[in-house]
Amino acid sequence: MKAIAQRMHVVADFLTLFRFIDAILILSAANTAFIASILVTAGWASDMLDGMIARKYGGTKLGGLDLYADLCFDISILYFLLSRNAISWVTVLIVSVVFIGAYFILHNDAPLMLWMALIYFAFIVYAYSEDKTAFYIVAGWAILTPILSPRRSLSQIKHFFKEIGNFI
Repeated sequence: MKAIAQRMHVVADFLTLFRFIDAILILSAANTAFIASILVTAGWASDMLDGMIARKYGGTKLGGLDLYADLCFDISILYFLLSRNAISWVTVLIVSVVFIGAYFILHNDAPLMLWMALIYFAFIVYAYSEDKTAFYIVAGWAILTPILSPRRSLSQIKHFFKEIGNFI
């Protein structure tokens, strides 16, 4: 059993590292909404899977990098949207400063969770406007996630509302 756990830690660590690679791919290779939707969905899947594996097998060596992988991934999506004029620089700057600043000032996860959700929503809207197949890919994954991981989805919702309650 210990050998399996060690292998699973390697898998979870790879999935975390994959999000850094995926962010680079979004920045360099995503030249259409379709390609971007595949890369974004792969990033979302890697985030869900590395978390599931880490929780089941007691954490990983690179677990501390998970937030940074998520941030790099999210910033790459923002850059993709900005480069296609899907959102404005001013909006991104204001929203990012407010939400990320609130995260650091309040020491509360809710603003960062909202910031990430807004990025994902903006990407889904962009996909819908540009390529219906791209939209079906990302919207399908967004719908499938709570079905594949209902406890984790419910846990994140509870955590979000707890964090909201902490700063109200």
